[in-house]
Amino acid sequence: MKKCLLLALFSILGLSASLGQVSPYSLAPDWYFGIGGRMTFPSGNFPTSGAPTTSTMPTNNSVGVEASTDVCFKSGSVAFYTNSQQVYNANPANASWNDYIRSLTTDGTCAGSSTGAGVSFPDPASPTNAFYLVLANDVTSGSCNHAGVNRYRFTGTGTSVVYNAGQTLMAPDAFAGEAITAGTDGIGGYWVVIHNSGTANTFRVFHFTAGGITTLADQTVGAAVSDVSGSQSYLKISPCQDKIAYHSGGTLVVHNWDRTTGTVGAELRRITPASYGVGLEFSPDGSKIFYSGQASAVTYVDIASGTSGNVTSSSSWSMQLGNDGKIYCSPGGASLGVISAPNTAPAYTTLGITGGGSTFRGLSNIAWMTPDKPVITATLGSACNEYDFSFIFKNYFNGDIGIDGTNITWVWGDASANTTNNATPTHIFPAGSGGPYHVVLTFKDSKCGQTWTANIDVTITCPAPVELISFDGVASPGGVDLIWKTAMELNNDYFDLQRSTDGIHFYSIAEIKGAGTSNSTLSYPYRDKEVTSGLVYYKLAQHDYDGTISYSKIVAVHFDKAGSTPVVVAPNPFSSSFVLSKIFSEAATVSVYDIYGRLLEQKVTSAEEFSLTLGEGLANGSYIVQYLTGSNAYTIHVEKK
Repeated sequence: MKKCLLLALFSILGLSASLGQVSPYSLAPDWYFGIGGRMTFPSGNFPTSGAPTTSTMPTNNSVGVEASTDVCFKSGSVAFYTNSQQVYNANPANASWNDYIRSLTTDGTCAGSSTGAGVSFPDPASPTNAFYLVLANDVTSGSCNHAGVNRYRFTGTGTSVVYNAGQTLMAPDAFAGEAITAGTDGIGGYWVVIHNSGTANTFRVFHFTAGGITTLADQTVGAAVSDVSGSQSYLKISPCQDKIAYHSGGTLVVHNWDRTTGTVGAELRRITPASYGVGLEFSPDGSKIFYSGQASAVTYVDIASGTSGNVTSSSSWSMQLGNDGKIYCSPGGASLGVISAPNTAPAYTTLGITGGGSTFRGLSNIAWMTPDKPVITATLGSACNEYDFSFIFKNYFNGDIGIDGTNITWVWGDASANTTNNATPTHIFPAGSGGPYHVVLTFKDSKCGQTWTANIDVTITCPAPVELISFDGVASPGGVDLIWKTAMELNNDYFDLQRSTDGIHFYSIAEIKGAGTSNSTLSYPYRDKEVTSGLVYYKLAQHDYDGTISYSKIVAVHFDKAGSTPVVVAPNPFSSSFVLSKIFSEAATVSVYDIYGRLLEQKVTSAEEFSLTLGEGLANGSYIVQYLTGSNAYTIHVEKK
């Protein structure tokens, strides 16, 4: 019997987290199954409102096997489906169903009777347009020659899909039963789990990631299961991806499942059905397991307590949880069985397939996929060290995934306390440039109660506490008019205006209050009435609230520029060096100081020497050149840019 996977593909995409259902997370609205059967849900998000509709797809797909494996694009359109022998383009608008994407029988592939023997999911390395198909019942008989578990790869866009890569053997025929399932690892990869029909309590797990495919060591877990036949078995992972169940022969076992490590854990419940397994499904909350055997009743068991009951005395060959929270069954013929309220009080009704379609004892086998991981967004706030945070948590089809608002923790990576139970906090990091600060988010989803984590590194790049646009001085009859402008200020307490007559030794003449913190352009005018002649120098010492001091460039103001000094400096500003030229024939000592008064360079010139080169190797900045003769001293302000 053939059973199929309609893939619910998941990823973490944009939009901030909001309340809503988590499990099942999402699936495309169409299922394709059996012979000409199609069911369309009102929405791709869980839970849907309103009843699904059934209809038939175009003819010529009646291959006679029992179910199908569907795979979808993010738009919800079905990319392809397969009955394990042929792969079809599943675009409902395309009536050319005779034109297979690939007839797998030409590869020697046959998975004839396959209750749950096919799974499909996106390639993690190319999740929007590449898909894997893994067939577990690839038997050897007749024209078939690929005994074992084999994988195939398809690529496409929109509703157009092409066969991309042929059969690759993943496990030998000892594993070639029907029991296969798939789930996500929570970080963008996928697990494929198969049961060894030759060793009744052994599982093999494959890990599909963007970096490739790895095979875990075989896991032999618990007591043996009575295996009637590898082609009469079933394997399922629960919607919250925390349990896994295997049904074959007269035994059904439920184990813990770890989606982060791909590990089959301790046995939770062992059940002894009257018939071998042809149907298996978990309730949406994972508390109950539903099962059926060939020509036997549909039964459920409470996993924790062991309490059981029949849903219907009719048989079901396969069953699948829908995105409306109901379980659908395949009794065969032109109808579907519908189990309502599977979490609490299961009740059974039927839904007819219009247009002559049939389940043919098969139904889509949807492996519920959990999301990859949440993603943090950080937006600069009103200050350079302030950020607004939020996180996005969505499924593959862009549906919101609910969060538990009482289980959110932000760790900021600095010395501040954690922030709890706030999905969109604002955080102020330490003042000044710094980091990176490693911000870590942990929270739980609102349905499955699973813990999720995300992280982001934030580097604070603050400009200087005060961004000085200009600082100028002009000689006037009433003194020296000084003005400086700032583009922004951060924690600016005050400016200390300082004066010097030699450009080396400065003293304070005024204290001007700063604006604190500002992002506007501000101007500060000041008139120094005490100076009305000669050459004078000014600079600013800017003081932060925390005591940090930064200095401006030095401004020189000449009241009588002509003949104020017996030397000429050119070029000024300079880029590599400058030349000092003397007017008079006199011996002198020439010294170059930085703005802190430190001697950087000194040369002695004779009376006959009228020029010398200075400033080579200096960094960009302001400097004072002192020209000292036996009777006079002059200073010149120079700048390297």
